[in-house]
This record gives sequence, C-alpha cells and structure tokens, in this order.
Amino acid sequence: MKKAVLFIAALVFFCSFGFAQASVGAWGRGIVSVAGGGDDILMSEHASWGWNTRVGMTISGTSDNVGFQADFNVDGAGVGAGDQQKIWVKPIDMLTITIGRSFDDTLRGNAVFGAWDWLRYDVIDGEDAIFGRVGITGQSNIEIALAPAEGAYIFAATNQILGGDAEILAQAAMAYAQIGAGYTIEGIGQIRLQYVGETSYRAASSGYIEGAFKLTMVEGLVVDLGGKYWMECPDQTSNMAKAALYISYSMDALTIHAYGDLMMYDEDTHVGDDLGLGFALGVDYSLEGGIGINADVRYANDIKSGYNDGTISGMVGVTMGFSNGLIGIGVEITTGNFVSGDNPMVAKPAPEDMAFAIPIRLEYWF
Repeated sequence: MKKAVLFIAALVFFCSFGFAQASVGAWGRGIVSVAGGGDDILMSEHASWGWNTRVGMTISGTSDNVGFQADFNVDGAGVGAGDQQKIWVKPIDMLTITIGRSFDDTLRGNAVFGAWDWLRYDVIDGEDAIFGRVGITGQSNIEIALAPAEGAYIFAATNQILGGDAEILAQAAMAYAQIGAGYTIEGIGQIRLQYVGETSYRAASSGYIEGAFKLTMVEGLVVDLGGKYWMECPDQTSNMAKAALYISYSMDALTIHAYGDLMMYDEDTHVGDDLGLGFALGVDYSLEGGIGINADVRYANDIKSGYNDGTISGMVGVTMGFSNGLIGIGVEITTGNFVSGDNPMVAKPAPEDMAFAIPIRLEYWF
C-alpha cells in the first residue's frame, strides 16, 4: 500500500516537472445514504453505482503525435487501476493508433440525468443507452481510428484475443471486434453505425448491430434515436431488438430530459413475444449562488424490470456547487431497489414494497 502511494506520488512529481505537456487531473464521488424498505434501516457509504466511494486521479501526457493516459483510484482504502491505461500515436494527422486498456467516447450516446448521478436504482438507463462507446463490452486493447475528412470518424477495435492456427485467430479477432463509423452533418446532426462482438458474456454470441442518429439543428435541443439488433446466437439466446430515444432541451437555467426504450424479444424466449418498456422524465434547474435542483421519475414494466408489477421510481435532489466540486442531499423512492455492488441495497419484506433512500453526495474534479 505504502509503495503504491509513493509510486503514484513520484509519477505526479515527474509529470509536473518532466513534461511541459503532461498533466494531472482528478475526479471522484462519494455518497452516504440512509435507506430502508421494511423494518430495518441502514446507513452505507458508496459511489452512485455501489461499491466504494470513488477517489480517482488521471496522469496524462500529450504532444502532437504521441500521448499516454493512466487512471488510478484509491477506493475502499486500496490502490487500483482506473478505467484507462493507454498509449496513443498519430503517425499521420488523420490516423490514431491506441494500445493498452482504453475507451473511446467520440460517438457515444448517453441518456444521463437524475438518479444516475445520485444513488442509482437497480433498473435505470444512462450511459451508452443510445449508442455504446468503443470498449462497451470491456476496455479495448487496440483501436485504430481514422478521421479522413471533416466530420467523419471510423474505428476498429478489439479486446485481447487468443489464437491457435490462423483460422482460430481470425475467428477470435472478429468475435471480440468492435467496428463502426460516424459522420457529423454540419448544422443538422450526427449519424452512427457499429458492429459489436459480445464474447465478453456469451461464449457463442455473434454480437449485435447498432445505429443511431442525433439531431442537433435546433438550438438547445438534442434528439438522439438509437436501435440495436442482436444476431442469432444458437443455444445462448434468441434474437432481440431494442429501440431507444433520448431528448434534452435547455433553456436558460432549465434543462428537461426524456428517455424511453422498447425491447423486442423472439417468441421462443422465456418472456414470449411480450415487449419490455421503460420511460423516464427529468428536470435540472440552476439557481443563483451555485444551487442546483435535480429530479426524475421512471417506469419500467415487468418484462424490462424483472419485477412482477414493474417498477416506479423517483427522486429530487439539491446541490451546492463550488469551483471544483459540490455537496448535495436528496430523497429517492422506488418499488424496485437501489444498487449496492452485486446485491440489492435494501432488504424488503416483499418485492413490490417501496424502498426509500436519503443520499448525501460529495463530488470533486480537478
């Protein structure tokens, strides 16, 4: 532990004085909450997604043609690697080659608002809801990205692959592959398309195809529509498709969010030909003095949520912002549950009972 801390401190010192274009950044979030859903009330400390408070930092270096990034965290009194540890090189202006463990958010389509930034419900949509980042099934180990013209972006990436003969290696490379492209039409929006291999959790999967279009031609309005189609996967799962829509509208101090999705299953699955359905509405409002208000309400039917009666959830939170962070307090309720690592947070007498939480949120960025 002590050696790891000294190593990180040495890297910080080295970056501060050894490289003119190196930098140290940091982001972290912690929540302490009082929660319950029956006779028992509990107090716990965690991040929005469960586990431990995130105390993270990033060391990076950038030049015209070469760069690196190393993410660290000290969550739960342990030192560990963060999301990315990568090296990138641009041999020519339009081409970037990245190796290591990396994500690429250039074309990502999120629907982040409300409880996603507080204590998340166990049935909630947010990051990658419309279009997945590069590395969506696990960080990429190699990515080749090409920007051949203004507004155009093409990528091919893969996780670490194992092979035997040439045929096996080629099959593994394709199974782990993520290949796609996007094009921004000036003054109108952005179109995106990709293939994503899914071997990270389905051994015989043939992956899925995903497409999206983001409309940005109206000032303050974003409309992002996406769809997925899972290809046939014998002995693993039946075909499935998803359509999702995220809308946000900003006007002065007010931002309104709306999200909805529809999951379509093959009739041979355990849910038959029923549809999974979910939708959400959210509001952000900024007041003078750095005060912000967040609220959302969400619904998911029985097919999507896994609860017999579906789930209804809602929250309201108030934050006070500072130059490099914030503090906030909120109230959340759900007929589902809250995230807590691998397990539900609240022990409810019956699944349909209401669970509540009062989260206190601290966050920093540097």
